[in-house]
Amino acid sequence: MEPIKIPNSKGQSIAAVVHRPEVKTEKLAILCPGYLDTKDYTHLVMLASDLAEHGYTAVRFDPTGTWESEGDNSEYLTSQYLKDIESVLEYMLNEGNYTHVLLAGHSRGGQVSILYAAHDPRISAVLGIMPSHSPVAGKRRTDWEEAGVSNSSRDIPGNTEERKPFSVPFQHVLDRDQYDALADIERITAPIVLIAAEHDIPVPPEEVRKLYEKANEPKEFIFLEGMDHEYRHKPEEIRKVNDLALKALHITAP
Repeated sequence: MEPIKIPNSKGQSIAAVVHRPEVKTEKLAILCPGYLDTKDYTHLVMLASDLAEHGYTAVRFDPTGTWESEGDNSEYLTSQYLKDIESVLEYMLNEGNYTHVLLAGHSRGGQVSILYAAHDPRISAVLGIMPSHSPVAGKRRTDWEEAGVSNSSRDIPGNTEERKPFSVPFQHVLDRDQYDALADIERITAPIVLIAAEHDIPVPPEEVRKLYEKANEPKEFIFLEGMDHEYRHKPEEIRKVNDLALKALHITAP
C-alpha cells in the first residue's frame, strides 16, 4: 500500500492509497467511499487488495473536505466529489497507460460512480454496492434545512472508542438535487454490476432494482440475502460481496 497526495480541482490535496499488483497491467480501479465514510474502512481496503491480487492498480481516496483530505466539510458536495474522481483518474493516467478503468463505490460512492461514468467514456466498468440515488427528502431534509447543518459522526478505523464528527451544511442537499443517477445510468454503455442487500434500510433493495432496470446491457444484479447496509463491519460478509462482485465483473487472476 502506497499513501499518496493528489491535487484536486482547487489545488488542495486529496489523500489516497494505491494498491499495486505484483505485475503491472493496464487495469485501474478507483474506489469511492459512501457518505462521510473513509477510504480506510475495511470493505474498501479489502476490495482494493483483492483487485490488486487480480492485476489491478487500485486507488481508494477520501473526498475533499473529509478525513485526511484537505478542505472543509462545506466542500463535501456531489459536484466536488465528481471533480475529485476526475482528479484521481487524471493523476493515475499520467503515471501509467491504463486502458481499462473500473469505477466502484459503496452507497453514496456507488451513486457518484454512476454519475461520473455517465459522462466519461474512459470508464470501462462500474460497480455499485448498495448505491443510493434518491434525493434527501422528508423529515431528514426538513430538519437539515431548519438547522442549516447536519451534525453526525463516523467510527474511526481500528478505534471503537472514538468517533470523528462532521458538520455538513444544507448546501450539500441543494447541490445534490442537481444530480439524478436514475436518469444518468441510462447513458452508461459500459458493463454495470449492482449489488443490493436484503435488510438494507438506507438503500432498500427495491431502490437498487430501479437503477438496474434503467441500466443498459451488459448488466448484472446481485441480491444478498440476510445482509444489510453496514456489511463493512463483518469481514466474512465483505469477502462474500467481493467474491461475487469480481465474478460478476469477470475479473480473474492475471
